[in-house]
Amino acid sequence: MNAPLKAVETVKRFQPRTDPTTFEVLRHRLWQINDEQGQTLLKMSGSAIATEANDFNIAIADAQGNLIVVGPYILIQMAPLTLLVQSVIRTLGDEVAEGDAYLCNDPWFGAVHQNDVCVLAPFFWKGKLIAWTASVVHQMDVGGGAPGSWCSEATETFQEAPRYRFLKVMRDGKLQKEVVDTYLTNSRTPDLVELDLRAQVGAARVTLQRLGELFQRYGEDVVTATMNDLLDYSERLMEAKLATIPDGQWLSDCYLDHDGRKESTHRYAVRLQKSAAGLTFDYTETDPQIAAFINCPYGGLFAATYVALLVYLCSDIPWNSGIMRRVRIVSKEGALNHARFPAAVSGSLESIWNSWNAACGAVGKMLVSSPQQVENAMAVWQGSTLVFTMFGLDQRNERYGGLMINSGLGGGGARTFGDGHDTCGPLVAPRYSAINVEQAEQLYPLLYLYRKRASDSGGPGAWRGGVASESAITAYGTSEIQIRMTTSGTDHSHTTGLSGGYPGGGSVARLARGAMRPDGAGGVSLPADWSEIAGGVIEPLAAKSNFRLVPGDIFSTIPHGGGGYGDPIERDPERVRRDVFDGCVSTARAAETYGVVLEGVELAVNREATASRRGAIRAGRTGPSRSVEHRHVADTPRDAAPGSAGAALINGAWQCGGCGHRLATRDRNAKEGCVTRRRPVGAAGPLIAVSTGGDSRQFHLVEYSCPECARLLFVDERPKTESGPWHDFRPD
Repeated sequence: MNAPLKAVETVKRFQPRTDPTTFEVLRHRLWQINDEQGQTLLKMSGSAIATEANDFNIAIADAQGNLIVVGPYILIQMAPLTLLVQSVIRTLGDEVAEGDAYLCNDPWFGAVHQNDVCVLAPFFWKGKLIAWTASVVHQMDVGGGAPGSWCSEATETFQEAPRYRFLKVMRDGKLQKEVVDTYLTNSRTPDLVELDLRAQVGAARVTLQRLGELFQRYGEDVVTATMNDLLDYSERLMEAKLATIPDGQWLSDCYLDHDGRKESTHRYAVRLQKSAAGLTFDYTETDPQIAAFINCPYGGLFAATYVALLVYLCSDIPWNSGIMRRVRIVSKEGALNHARFPAAVSGSLESIWNSWNAACGAVGKMLVSSPQQVENAMAVWQGSTLVFTMFGLDQRNERYGGLMINSGLGGGGARTFGDGHDTCGPLVAPRYSAINVEQAEQLYPLLYLYRKRASDSGGPGAWRGGVASESAITAYGTSEIQIRMTTSGTDHSHTTGLSGGYPGGGSVARLARGAMRPDGAGGVSLPADWSEIAGGVIEPLAAKSNFRLVPGDIFSTIPHGGGGYGDPIERDPERVRRDVFDGCVSTARAAETYGVVLEGVELAVNREATASRRGAIRAGRTGPSRSVEHRHVADTPRDAAPGSAGAALINGAWQCGGCGHRLATRDRNAKEGCVTRRRPVGAAGPLIAVSTGGDSRQFHLVEYSCPECARLLFVDERPKTESGPWHDFRPD
């Protein structure tokens, strides 16, 4: 992927090798076969990770390992499948035989981390290797020093779960019992792991059967031609889309705040270059790897880049390896997101997630520079994982292990024409899901006190970021639950806004010891909101925490909300009123951030007070400003040059998109012509840096407003040690 890209002279019209009708029929048939692979896996698996959270993915690849069709489940698991198939081809060569199936979970061969176990099966037609079927599932526990195999204490991979490179779990179509039993020996939850493994094998068998039927009906030449056509088709569509985007550079980054053992700050950075040849994602400014479990090998970085491309640019393009032909990834071995063996990697999702946050931030900035693609631009979605493993004895006095994936409860980034989706989960998972409350209480010894929208978790903007969901549980039917939690972004937010929008709420995890008090009627009080917890000792939890939850304690989590888009005081007051009515925004935040004053039980908008309040907010940014009519963001004219909808490049100069005020010449940073204000990160919302009262030790907000009309044009969340305006977009 580091080889230079060749410039595309013209975008050629796509012409299938067969004919248009055959191409359409067969490409949809291949998609349906792969979808059946996913449905088979879901129906056979017995683990809540797969069946309740959809934490898996499936794909069909050609003989060279190019992905032909992929599933819409966990996208970071999908992207490395091509690397895994290519690794097995390179490693085993002619030893691959019909009826074999291989298990691999080695991150240095393409797996995300050791928990993400892949099963690969070759498809032969008349003795010739034609294709591969692949599935990957996050398996509950595959060994290692920590229950759940997220080994936060590890400093090198030898202290983590075993890595397997192409264990032959099937030979001549038969399951290799001695191999499977050996694999299961390392797991604390062998029954669940075996169910997942058998589901993957069963899904592979169905897929191979369906492919055989397809080849029998249409013949090898026609089907393989369609597979090649699919790659060419996606590449051609990608070329056409890139042709509508101006050349330039866009910078973005994301900071880790906890490495698994202590708070520490590490940067993930990307420089996105658009040229006639395509896109180059340059990650070489990312910090070096560390002796902690959060590193990821190259496969994770490949996955992170794939995620940003698929969701921002390819919603109308078939997802396969053809997309990546116009993409170059530049990285430096030994970095956090291109770790050198034997780095610890069991928590690699941290580095992958932070890398795609950076990539998504850069792609969002790029898209707002294109009039043809601006509607595809989004602020960053939920900025980190939030998961916790639970182990112990359940309410039936039986041993259990479970993974609660609260990552599915975060908010989506705002778009240039609408609000972000509420409680929709991360961008990486189009079909992510969260376990049903009653199902969780049946499986595990816990009681849900509440699960609901987290007010003020969405990033404020003219279009609001999606809100997250807050959950609170207590131990029930057991003496204790051993919990290991993993998240990031507790001292700032990872979901940056776009074009004057604020970041969404950060990750929040907190514990109230002994908070369940007698209610005076022979029972205990059951709070329905964190504010109702009157007693107990409150403990804000670090981003990576291991602790015991006992009856009477309350454990609450809130994942990131989505970033906002545009100046919040340009939001329609009636939309703010609806947000307050629906519990997405508090009355106080409506007035403080959106400048909307609501009155009475009906939450009526006080128009006069709202106008006064918004005027005061503008004055607080720049001092008294002139009364200038704003153009709506969507109506702002732009040259074909990088920038944002807040500031536009018009007639060779950067101008305010609201009033047209000239900010800087083309070769300068547009932010140099803005009024700058620095504020605590908590100014964006009460769910950022909760443990430090909204004032992060390391980061602050830097707001840039038009000096003429006081429109908020940019909001950067930057290290306090950084001086000068961040120059994060440049035209070529």
